[in-house]
Amino acid sequence: MHSQVKHARFNLIVCALAIFLTAAAYLLISVLAGPHKARGALGFLGLLGLLGFGRIFYRKETAEGGVVLDERDSQIRDRSQVLAWRVVWLYWGLMCMGPWLWVALRSGLAALEAPTVPVEVLPWVFMVAFLVFTIAWSISILVNYRTRGLTRDE
Repeated sequence: MHSQVKHARFNLIVCALAIFLTAAAYLLISVLAGPHKARGALGFLGLLGLLGFGRIFYRKETAEGGVVLDERDSQIRDRSQVLAWRVVWLYWGLMCMGPWLWVALRSGLAALEAPTVPVEVLPWVFMVAFLVFTIAWSISILVNYRTRGLTRDE
């Protein structure tokens, strides 16, 4: 299996684990202790720090020799990054225009004079953009290698 494929799978597993544990803990604490105390469940997002270990997949033993990424792999990586950035920009468009459109359609344009999104939500929106990029990049890597039949080291 190619090192970028391993890295992409690792990213998806870590992201899925962090999101699942956060959502499950938030729901459980919310039911047992109330929604205000359920914010502590967001600590499970700290598992996203494991994404930093993705560099391990690009190391080669000194006895193996050879290159880690060739031109084809670099092209796949670059295409995947472009696609992931496009997805992030769509996410930002949704996060910026979605609440505005929701308020404008439900309450009219006059209601838009008051702030509609609490300021405490904005850092979370920014952090989720990183998560969206990582997931989109990982899925794009897996799809690009699968469609080109390059899932094994050649």
